[in-house]
Amino acid sequence: MKAECWLRNLEESMRTTVQHEIMEAVAAYEEKPRDQWLFDYPAQVTLTGTQIWWTTDVGIAFERLEEGFETALKDYSKKQIAQLNVLINMLLGELTHGDRQKIMTICTIDVHARDVVAKLIAQKVTNSQAFAWLSQLRHRWDDSHRQCFINICDAQFQYSYEYLGNTSRLVITPLTDRCYITLTQSLHLTMSGAPSGPAGTGKTETTKDLGRSLGIMVYVFNCSEQMDYKSIGNIYKGLAQTGVWGCFDEFNRISVEVLSVVAVQVKTIQDAIRNKKKRFYFLGEVIELKPSVGIFITLNPGYAGRAELPENLKALFRPCAMVIPDFELICEIMLVAEGFIDARQLARKFISLYTLCRELLSKQDHYDWGLRAIKSLLVVAGSLKRGDQNRPEEQVLMHALRDFNLPKIVTNDVPIFLGLIGDLFPSLEVPQTKDINLEQMVRQSISELHLQPEDNFILKVTQLEELLTVRHSVFVVGGAGTGKSQILRTLHRTYANMKLKPMWCDINPKAVTTDELFGFLHPATREWKDGLFSTMMRELSSIAHASPKWIVLDGDIDPMWIESLNTVMDDNKVLTLASNERISLSTSMRLLFEISHLHAATPATVSRAGIIYVNPQDLGWSPYVTSWIDTRKAQSERANLTILFDKYVPFCLEQVRCNLKTITRVLENSIVQTLCSLLDCLLTPENTPPDSPRDIYEIYFVFACVWAFGGALFQDQLIDYRGKFSRWWTKEMRGIKFPSQGTVFDYYIDSDTKKFTLWTEKIPKFEMEPDAPLQDVLVHTQETVGLKYFIDLLVRKGKPVMLVGNAGVGKTLLVSEEVSKLIEDYIITKVPFNYYTTSAMLQRVLEKPLEKKAGRNYAPVGTKRLIYFIDDLNMPEVDAYGTVQPHTLMRQHLDYSHWYDRQKLVLKEIHNCQYIACMNPAAGSSSINMRLQRHFSVFAVNFPGADALATIYSNILNAHFQEHSFTHSVIKIVHTVVQAAICLHQKMTQNFLPTAIRFHYIFNLRDLSNIFQGILFATPDCIRLPPDVIHLWLHESSRVYADKLMEEKDIEHFYKILMDTAKRYFEVIDEHILTQKPLIYCHFAQGVGEPRYLPVTSWKKLHRILTDALEHYNELHAVMNLVLFKEAMQHICRISRILEAPRGNALLVGVGGSGKQSLCRLAAFLSSLEVFQIILRKNYGIPDLRSDIAALYIKVGVKNIGTVFLHTDAQIPDERFLVLINDMLASGDIPDLFNDDEVDSIISTMRMELRGLGLLDTRENCWHFFIDRIRQQLKYQKCDYAAFGHTEGMAAMESNFAAKLNIVLCFSPVGFVLRTRARKFPAVVNGTAIDWFHPWPQTALESVSHSSIEKIDGLETEMQSSIAQFIAYAHICVNDVSVKYQQSEKHYNYTTPKSFLEQIKLYENLLNKKRKELTQKKERLENGLQKLQTTASQVDVLKAKLAIQEMELHQRNKDAEALITKVGQQTEKLNQEKAIADAEEQRVTAIRAEVSKQQQQSEEDLAKAEPALCAANAALNILNRSNLTELRTFSNPPAIVTNVTAAVQVLLAPNGKIPKDRSWKTAKMLLTKVDDFLQAIVNFDKEHIPEATIKVIKEEYLEDPEFNPEFVRTKSSVAAGLCAWVINIIQFHEGLNFLGNDGCPISVGSGTQGNITASSPSRSHQAAD
Repeated sequence: MKAECWLRNLEESMRTTVQHEIMEAVAAYEEKPRDQWLFDYPAQVTLTGTQIWWTTDVGIAFERLEEGFETALKDYSKKQIAQLNVLINMLLGELTHGDRQKIMTICTIDVHARDVVAKLIAQKVTNSQAFAWLSQLRHRWDDSHRQCFINICDAQFQYSYEYLGNTSRLVITPLTDRCYITLTQSLHLTMSGAPSGPAGTGKTETTKDLGRSLGIMVYVFNCSEQMDYKSIGNIYKGLAQTGVWGCFDEFNRISVEVLSVVAVQVKTIQDAIRNKKKRFYFLGEVIELKPSVGIFITLNPGYAGRAELPENLKALFRPCAMVIPDFELICEIMLVAEGFIDARQLARKFISLYTLCRELLSKQDHYDWGLRAIKSLLVVAGSLKRGDQNRPEEQVLMHALRDFNLPKIVTNDVPIFLGLIGDLFPSLEVPQTKDINLEQMVRQSISELHLQPEDNFILKVTQLEELLTVRHSVFVVGGAGTGKSQILRTLHRTYANMKLKPMWCDINPKAVTTDELFGFLHPATREWKDGLFSTMMRELSSIAHASPKWIVLDGDIDPMWIESLNTVMDDNKVLTLASNERISLSTSMRLLFEISHLHAATPATVSRAGIIYVNPQDLGWSPYVTSWIDTRKAQSERANLTILFDKYVPFCLEQVRCNLKTITRVLENSIVQTLCSLLDCLLTPENTPPDSPRDIYEIYFVFACVWAFGGALFQDQLIDYRGKFSRWWTKEMRGIKFPSQGTVFDYYIDSDTKKFTLWTEKIPKFEMEPDAPLQDVLVHTQETVGLKYFIDLLVRKGKPVMLVGNAGVGKTLLVSEEVSKLIEDYIITKVPFNYYTTSAMLQRVLEKPLEKKAGRNYAPVGTKRLIYFIDDLNMPEVDAYGTVQPHTLMRQHLDYSHWYDRQKLVLKEIHNCQYIACMNPAAGSSSINMRLQRHFSVFAVNFPGADALATIYSNILNAHFQEHSFTHSVIKIVHTVVQAAICLHQKMTQNFLPTAIRFHYIFNLRDLSNIFQGILFATPDCIRLPPDVIHLWLHESSRVYADKLMEEKDIEHFYKILMDTAKRYFEVIDEHILTQKPLIYCHFAQGVGEPRYLPVTSWKKLHRILTDALEHYNELHAVMNLVLFKEAMQHICRISRILEAPRGNALLVGVGGSGKQSLCRLAAFLSSLEVFQIILRKNYGIPDLRSDIAALYIKVGVKNIGTVFLHTDAQIPDERFLVLINDMLASGDIPDLFNDDEVDSIISTMRMELRGLGLLDTRENCWHFFIDRIRQQLKYQKCDYAAFGHTEGMAAMESNFAAKLNIVLCFSPVGFVLRTRARKFPAVVNGTAIDWFHPWPQTALESVSHSSIEKIDGLETEMQSSIAQFIAYAHICVNDVSVKYQQSEKHYNYTTPKSFLEQIKLYENLLNKKRKELTQKKERLENGLQKLQTTASQVDVLKAKLAIQEMELHQRNKDAEALITKVGQQTEKLNQEKAIADAEEQRVTAIRAEVSKQQQQSEEDLAKAEPALCAANAALNILNRSNLTELRTFSNPPAIVTNVTAAVQVLLAPNGKIPKDRSWKTAKMLLTKVDDFLQAIVNFDKEHIPEATIKVIKEEYLEDPEFNPEFVRTKSSVAAGLCAWVINIIQFHEGLNFLGNDGCPISVGSGTQGNITASSPSRSHQAAD
């Protein structure tokens, strides 16, 4: 608390001091001349005092105008101009830096004040209330309050007295005035301001200047994606408590989700200010509020990485559009501030030049002709002006414009630019000024760095030095290899030689993520994790000494990271972090950006930095060559090399540039660098002893030149650029002659004879290892020997090498074989890239084989060198701004030999490491960043020619056939089979070209190898005669080519090509061999227990074998109900063939329900392999997949259990799963799959096995043994199995075969997912054999449906076939209609085998349902018939009964007739009696109706009388003893009260005797006995009131209109109650009386009714009798 109190007192003291100083300065303003008064007070005080007195003087001028002095304003304007000229003259003199800054700022403000007064004069303003005057910021000193106030329009602000120091101010333009009005009005209305507009329009600086004018501190915050609502809320909390302003730069870079919450925070603060609260609730606590707080945001609409503000936020900010200001006005005012007299004319020329440059020069990303560029150049012009005050101002400005713009002008634009300057400053020659001392130091540095003192190079270094004096951020822009890095290093060395102790920190910002670069807040814990750049900048800013400190950001520009540096690069010079920390850029610190282009940079970025553009033509290749030649020791060698470079290189470069095409883009500098690297390797003391003749040097130079310029040339079926280059060379370059046969690439130099010799002489004798997979067999050809030769040379010199070629040409195998021979001196780390490889993943892999040495140095174990073998270099994802993240890390290593620890953020120096890279230009990105590419010597690996292929595969087949003692006739046909295979392959590549749909139609060496791998399965008992070889070749060709074709018409076309090729090469063979069916070979043709590769003789036999296998499988595993139709059996054989092959990985492609998984399981069972599948569960992720694969590796590699890893596309919830599978397919080695303990355990297990086999048990060997075992089936030693018995031989065989892991991927071809995966993960296609599952043909459909129909009970055999055929027919019809639907409607309707099976299931379900319904109906019918039979028998019984009863009925009828006669007689008598009774009944009914009517009337009248009785009783309820006593106390009541009491007396009179005296006196006497009175009223006999009483009451009282309870209540409430009682009693009596009058008829009627009712039954009874 003490510290807080001290700080609060310090702040208060600061404000008091500033206030006191301003008060003194204002008072002393007139005591001495202004130019002396300026030096007596601090800058802030003098500036505020000047503005106060300007307002006062203008006010006085207006007063004088009103008094009649018409020239008052004009006189003051002249005074202003005189004051301004005094200031300009002062600027031309000797001033301290602080005083100069103070006067320049006052000068800037005074120019605006002059222009305002001039505007008032021009508009003839005569009143101080005119808007032209009121709209200005007007400072005034209030003596009564001893405060400074600022007025603008109707808003008033108190000066905040914050000490702001001696800062510069922007030129105030009409746009600035408008912005001031908008922002001050928004504060006046308790809102916030939002200036928005393009870069360089002064949004942030205008806000800061307004704050300075109000004496308030403005904190600028650079907004970024790392900021969340909590970090922004904490800033708001600080602003609210201190009352200062916050300017949030690039506010719309924050994510929209955060902005929605921010809107609530801003509104909370605004509401608190509006409600004049001193404290308010914010972010969970009550905090203090100072109402001067202001929140401003600046926006760059439409720039990259910007979001649209949400509507609830827009409503809180008053927008202010900032457009491009009047550059000429700004330029003029700044020239004045810099001390120029003829400012207006010079400003016009300046702006004219920039306008013409914008229009006439080429459109370059790095050109900036905006406000920041103008400002920085004017600062330079001012320093030049002060440096030589005698030079004419035009010369000074021309010098500045020319020399400080030329560094960024591209070569082609230089003549135009110089022409424009010449036109604007005619006849003006200004020599370039040179700092001789600096140039000498630069030359010294160049010499120390072993570079060349080229004039252009020295010029760029000096330009950089000059630019760094005026700009603290500089872009050094130029293509790869143009010398950018050397320019920086040279200037850095120059500073060191000048004893300035410079510091250099470099970082590639794209090698890390934005969070790792600037730091981030952990969203859950709110813990701050520092970033690389923030750490570096904090460390440098904490170093006190004034030596130059550089942060070199060497990497591609993209808005995601560089926009976070906006506040560092502009005049704020502050890095604002998401943790709310602010790190200042000290005056000695500089940001240098070394970049190749600014394509992705926004104008906001480009305008903030100075730019030096290094043109490719500035240096070229010559300096590099000269520097390299200087490294050669022998003088004669240097002289010869200089001549040879001039003789050959320019012509070769011209030829490559104009007429040739490289396999991937290669820079000219890179080619020359490769040439020098090759010469480094070739010009050894052994090859070229000292004082060798020039011819020796020239022959080696020519050899290196041919391969440097021609090694990367493109070659395909259409055009051979290597051949073209060879023909050009032999024709044009005749100094050294090549032999006439072949091309120049067919020869190397024999070190003994120093003559050209064919590469074929270096081809080693081919010896094929038994059972080695063809993927690992390298048969050297002329080209591979050449490439191997150069790889070996360059690797031993530590040079990076890159092999570029299409998939399957043998790049990886060639490099793997070469580096495997370097195992004694080198450690090899293979790094396969894929689409999702990031720099962090790469760094982990690169660091794994390194160990820590002294300090921060890291290197491989011992004294060995480490080779990083990067495969598929161009596969990783290219981000939105064209950068490949892993490449940036590699380039940082190659350029600077270090990278950074991502956790500790410290430098790691990496030693003794080098790179070999392979890439396929047809996959991934077609080229890589030239700044990485230039480090590599590039060689194209083209598809081998027919001769080379024939050599390769003839050697392989001959070796196999001879080793296994095949017949001579078989061996003899080998060459023809190889020729036929090569011819077929060429036809395939020509006829089946890849497209967007047929993306996998890529046929390369892998396919040819797979054909011959299949032939190598054969044993002598399989191939006895040449036709057997041909038949096997036909089968293998079909498997390799036809199985990956995706349409039936393509397959038909393939078989036509296959037959044509076979007939062409095997003319003597009978045609039936070519058409022999079935064309199937498998390892179980003779039964599952006979693993020999033999042809299937018949479908029936194959069906029997597979059926037996399926039954056996179902006994051991979950039952699979498979229908083994012909196509299914073919797929089983195909999958089995793949699984039996070394590294047999399969890609099964087919729609859902095709049977991929089921057939794979059966095929694996046939090959005695277990099947492993992952089990997806909730939140199953990459760590779970890693652990599953690790367990699988242990099972296969350690426990020796052969396994198939079956993976479907339904088991890929995250595409990154394929990263691991891609690694499994590509190399088998997945980085970081096992932890260190698990690796040690595996190696110890493998070590025991290796020792048992007599092999070297080093750690690397053990690991490779483990990975190889997983990948392929290997024989580790030869055994003579014939020496054992059958059982022992099989056991020995099994013990010498290792288990293997087969990967089978089951993917669907629907959509574009498979194509995307193949592009991102090339091993998915390149590392697998494809088996395409086509739609089931009609026979298959019928077979499946027939099989299913057979299982349905109750179907007749003759019907089953018809039903099966119809179901198949229906499915095929839907397929046909779906095709038409797609063609017409452009929509797909997929019908799959799964839907076909569902159709059969539906038929079965419908059949069962209908059968059930029929059964129910049948049962119902049977029950009905049974009921009918039962009913018929019951009817017969009833008929017999009926006959008996009919006889009885006949007798009874006779008796009845006799009785009827008797009754008829009595009926006549009865009718007479009945007539009498009816007449009586009618009379009674009439009487009863009359009585009922009278009774109803009586009840209605009674109902009417009852309310009166109730009302009377209600009136009595209000009477009681107390209020009656109160009534009695009236001495002289109103007349109406007396009348009421009189009426009561009349009613209560006994026996109806009407009293004569009914006065008030009598009433009082009556009321004397209150209880008796009440009792008399309550018990009043209301049913028997004498008529006389009724008459008196009616006539004397009720006819009086005032005798009304409502009226009486106005006099007395008690009287009103009595009045109501009287009225209601009378009404009740009258109603009762009416009933009384009617009472007699009622009683009589009732009696009569009773009598009638009583007599009526007797009559009725008589009638009834």
